[in-house]
Amino acid sequence: MIRENTRKILEHISGDRAFETVAEVSTYHRIQASTGYRAAAQHVKEKLDRMGLGGKVLSFEAKEGGFWGPYPAFAEWDIKGAWCDLVYPYEERLADFDACAISVMQKSAPCDFSKEPVPVVFLDKGADEKAYKGLELEGRIVFYRGDINDIYEWAVEKRGAAGLITDFVLQAPFVRDRHDQSDTRRYTSFWWKPGQKKAFGFVLTPRQGDRFAALCRELAAKKEYPKVCCKVDSSLYDGFIEDVEAFIPGETDEEILLTAHLCHPRASANDNASGVGAVIEAMNTIKTLVDCGKLAPLKRGIRMLLIPEFSGTYAYLAKYPKKAEKIKAAFNLDMVGARQTAGYGPITITDLSLAMPSFVGDAAAVVLDEIKHQVSGMGPEAWCPMFNSHQTCFSGGSDHIIWSDPANGVPCLMLGQWPDRYYHTSTDTLDKVDPFILSRSTALAAAYAYSLANLEKEDAKVIIETGLARTAEYIKELNTLRAKGCMDERFYPGRIEAYTNFRCGAIESFKGWDLCEEADKGAFFEWLDGEKLRLRSLVKLLAGFDPVSRPVKSPVTKSQKEKYSLVIERTVKTPFQIRKPRAVYPEEIQNRIDLFSEKYAPKLGPALTAIGYYFDGKRTTAEAAKQLAYEFGRYAPDAVDEYARILVLLDYAKVVK
Repeated sequence: MIRENTRKILEHISGDRAFETVAEVSTYHRIQASTGYRAAAQHVKEKLDRMGLGGKVLSFEAKEGGFWGPYPAFAEWDIKGAWCDLVYPYEERLADFDACAISVMQKSAPCDFSKEPVPVVFLDKGADEKAYKGLELEGRIVFYRGDINDIYEWAVEKRGAAGLITDFVLQAPFVRDRHDQSDTRRYTSFWWKPGQKKAFGFVLTPRQGDRFAALCRELAAKKEYPKVCCKVDSSLYDGFIEDVEAFIPGETDEEILLTAHLCHPRASANDNASGVGAVIEAMNTIKTLVDCGKLAPLKRGIRMLLIPEFSGTYAYLAKYPKKAEKIKAAFNLDMVGARQTAGYGPITITDLSLAMPSFVGDAAAVVLDEIKHQVSGMGPEAWCPMFNSHQTCFSGGSDHIIWSDPANGVPCLMLGQWPDRYYHTSTDTLDKVDPFILSRSTALAAAYAYSLANLEKEDAKVIIETGLARTAEYIKELNTLRAKGCMDERFYPGRIEAYTNFRCGAIESFKGWDLCEEADKGAFFEWLDGEKLRLRSLVKLLAGFDPVSRPVKSPVTKSQKEKYSLVIERTVKTPFQIRKPRAVYPEEIQNRIDLFSEKYAPKLGPALTAIGYYFDGKRTTAEAAKQLAYEFGRYAPDAVDEYARILVLLDYAKVVK
């Protein structure tokens, strides 16, 4: 039924309706924990009410130094306006919140230099403080063209700069650089540490920045500085963040979850008003089709959760820890509607970590395949997809990493678009959103949620067949990397082993979905076990060995096994993101966290996101590092061991042995 349900849903999805929601949401300045975000949440709630979906706004305390589970909280921010004018040697408006919200650094502290011009000092010799010996910064504004985090501590906190100006652009090869971002501004925000000295800031476009840098150099030759007048009408205080929730009940108390983040500056249309528009349209379409009898009633309920990214999910699970126990699967929609002719990549399904075996990635692949088969090709059985799409391995970057933590136990995919030329910039505007692409993403989310809510025993066959095809593709890609010399040969057998175990676990996971009567379970389970044997035969054919019957040699040396023998069990079910803390722990522990991030984060790369997934109370840190290497090709037992010890120090885990 999964393909038939997908076709029915696709017929009724409206990209125009979803686009209208994107247009509405993108008018709000939706910074996490802000009055603008709260207004957007209330708008969405009222829209859900009009659709008969009964929206609820859930509120959670937001204060500096607090926590939502292991995630550091922050204060609420309100901004009423801000501007910055060059007044010497000539007059020009550099930034204006009302014209472009991203022209102000988010969470800026208040300031008023509207009648008192302030010199701007150009830091043009890099981020090292030693290069600016004797340079007076007290009470002045600094212009720095790199990441402000590289200079904030010494320029503002130590030497007293009042504020900052930047034209920094986050560049990516073949995706975006300063040349194609000439008239855009980068979303730049302060993330305040408790008790930290606060400043304000403004963001220029690269074109403005080039002119301003030239002006600074010209005046420096005369031993002068440009001067600006500016004002930020803002406040920071203990407040709240909000999630927006809606629910379509089913016959059982089990649920499928659709989630998207509602936050980001105005306009931030694709990121992530598009995800919000898609989730609401998916919920509306499912409810409408069920109510009118075009789709069968739901066996499992479908829940919608719109959140401020990361913080809203952590806060939700901290307050409602039992909610996850009822959720069988989830889909996180993050940037799903941009024009593929305007610098945006394919619709991309990000799969699960190998630490979280489930068939849901294959179910999504079936739905995507059906959606792509809409236009007949040249042959009688050929089809032509009218959009680009891709399904890729697990990576971080959004709320799916929280739900998919094995300790939490909810297999959650992410739907997004990558690459994205304009994300986190002022150019992520409504004109970049394509109702057609939005409709395809919405149909994918709706069909995924409905099909899993009403999953039947017969669906297992098409899902497993898709899983077998994807297994063949994975081994082919692994062999290609191997042939190119792009893989550490030590890990090849282990990567085959880990993926095979994941695939066997995905087939096994059907047994937890109550798909048949009690009398039929024996035969169904026996068939599933046979499918696992078929999978192993395929792996042996393509890889040359069956890792289930012949376990591979471990890359862990005897000395590593002895040195990294710590076994921990996590006491918190949501992941600790080690690069997120901002001086919220005692100094000794914070220094250890900061040192870890500096020393190991580059070494681990994408594996850092999943590092805690492999602490199960049974594996040693050496074994956890091995499994992490089998998934990501990065072997760092010293990093894994140190991460485990930090979790214990924070009481996020306890030592087993």
